Amino acid sequence: MRTLLEKVVGKLVDAKAEGDVIYSGGRSLKLSSQKGSIAEYKVTGSRIVGVRAMKEGRVGIAFSEALDEGSLDLMVQQALANAEHSEENPFERLLDLSGGLADELTYPEAEVSIEEKTRRAISLETAVRAADSRVSAVPYNSFSENDYESSYLSSRGRYTAYADKSYSITSSAVMESGGVKSSYHDYDVAHTFGDLQWEKVIRTALEHAANLLTEAPIATGKYAVVFSPDCLQSLLGCFSNFTSAKAALDKLNPWADKLGTTVSAAELTLADEPQHPGAFRRSLFDAEGVEQKRLVLIQDGVLTNLYQNSVTARKLNTVTTGHAARGATSSISVAGTHLVLTGKHPKPRPSRYLEVIQMDGLYSGANRVTGNFSVAVKGYLWDNGERTQTVGKCTLSGNLLRLLQSAEVSGSGLTASTDRSFFSVPLVFHDLSIAGV
Repeated sequence: MRTLLEKVVGKLVDAKAEGDVIYSGGRSLKLSSQKGSIAEYKVTGSRIVGVRAMKEGRVGIAFSEALDEGSLDLMVQQALANAEHSEENPFERLLDLSGGLADELTYPEAEVSIEEKTRRAISLETAVRAADSRVSAVPYNSFSENDYESSYLSSRGRYTAYADKSYSITSSAVMESGGVKSSYHDYDVAHTFGDLQWEKVIRTALEHAANLLTEAPIATGKYAVVFSPDCLQSLLGCFSNFTSAKAALDKLNPWADKLGTTVSAAELTLADEPQHPGAFRRSLFDAEGVEQKRLVLIQDGVLTNLYQNSVTARKLNTVTTGHAARGATSSISVAGTHLVLTGKHPKPRPSRYLEVIQMDGLYSGANRVTGNFSVAVKGYLWDNGERTQTVGKCTLSGNLLRLLQSAEVSGSGLTASTDRSFFSVPLVFHDLSIAGV
């Protein structure tokens, strides 16, 4: 693949331009079942190459799904034409990086037959149906296998290569009893077929779906709230613009002028850790070929950094943090890797709190500029160490800025999200508004 990228870069140089090129490719297999047999068997593959041309202070991008010589010529010509008709952009230019970085991982495992994959995929539905007579449907059940590779080359000589393989499974349960209906789903990811947690996914879907048959609203009021790792990850992810320098430049980041000021409880530290040992997959470099290192975003409650790429860094007179994001068909942006939320001075959990395990409609009910959000929640009410009620038909409303200020550390060990890209100490958020009955 490097030879192909070198051809594209050579065409840029011949046109007295510079730039970079990205290749991404992959293959996936997806199986899902209904009524005990395979309902979906899908094998897909993709290859795409994208070029960013820079000439006389202007930038243009183009891409092609065909990799023959003529298609590559046309792609480069289109990128140069797009650059010629674009506005001058003195901030977007190549970093002076050369040399190579490789992050191509393989995972030894015995060959698994398609018959075994099919049998296990079917079990994601049949095992749920067989476990409980109240199960009326298993709408989400699937097995997926994905191979992915990408390469990057700049005309300055920076080359990176990435390859990975992953598996994922999903199962769900819709239950009905006495005219009441409930549902829940769970998933797992792994790098080998043998590491997939089939029983855990099925068990979790059944457990929460059964509990949610008895869901009921709680009294409207202020509550201490504990979010599951996945829910807390979703909430912070909804407001990812708060830590983005690009969003700050686009006037979409309320923390744009908050560097050096307090934005959360003093006990909290939030860091981006590309090589966190518990992460599903490490991250060694960004989309500009910059080596990635740990970045502290919030230190003891104080905002210390925003995610930067080279463009935002030049505009803000600082340096890139190594968080450029760009696909073969897209312009440059910023993105984080693995978020790690740590804390100090833990205190006992309050005797009464709401544990949130499911949120519905978060993005539709969120204002990403003000930080306000309103979301339907389900979970459990805890009192003196015991679950006293399954909670549903309630709405949680709040503001991310105030929510972070109200956080209280209630433990020391890190718990991971299901996809293992988010890690947090146990936290309690005080005085959140719940609309129930």
